[in-house]
Amino acid sequence: MQVDAENDTPQPRTAGRPLDPEVDRAILAAAGEILVRDGFQDLTLPRVAVAAGVAKSTVYRRYPNSIELVLATINHLNLDEPAPDTGSARDDLVAVLDFARLRFDLSITGTLLTEERERPELLESARRQMIIPAIDRFRQVLRAGVERGELRSDLDVDAAAHALLGSFFIRYLERGRPRRQWSEGIVETLWPAFAARAS
Repeated sequence: MQVDAENDTPQPRTAGRPLDPEVDRAILAAAGEILVRDGFQDLTLPRVAVAAGVAKSTVYRRYPNSIELVLATINHLNLDEPAPDTGSARDDLVAVLDFARLRFDLSITGTLLTEERERPELLESARRQMIIPAIDRFRQVLRAGVERGELRSDLDVDAAAHALLGSFFIRYLERGRPRRQWSEGIVETLWPAFAARAS
């Protein structure tokens, strides 16, 4: 569906030129800046259109609603941020946890859970584009630490990754988004359970 640029009403999509990848990147870059700076509630399609310098219909042609734009934006942000590899599992875990602290907005998760009954495909998309990539970043760092001998050879990588990312979700729900230095404190607290004895 397209949306008329004047009144935002859905219009049938017609055949035309392929979507311009440069415009795609401009939209996602603008949406990413708004999402990181202002959060999900302020990420509206008309606002993104203004920030990207394109018509509203251009944004609506690609993303019929804010949720789908948010998911695409998160995927775009995640692709731009590979797992760190400094040679120190401790430092890398702090970096990955801080990435989650800065980028995750639980209002998105709440909205998706609310929409689950009517649009379960959105929650499934969020799992693929947001949750699983985030957990995989922790898994990658943890496995590298095991291979280097920094972390226990018998470490349950899945459980450790869930504990790290889960700590953020619980902290956010209880007290709001944590501030700087929080990530270091969490890794420091959990490190004795992860580290090889020689560490």
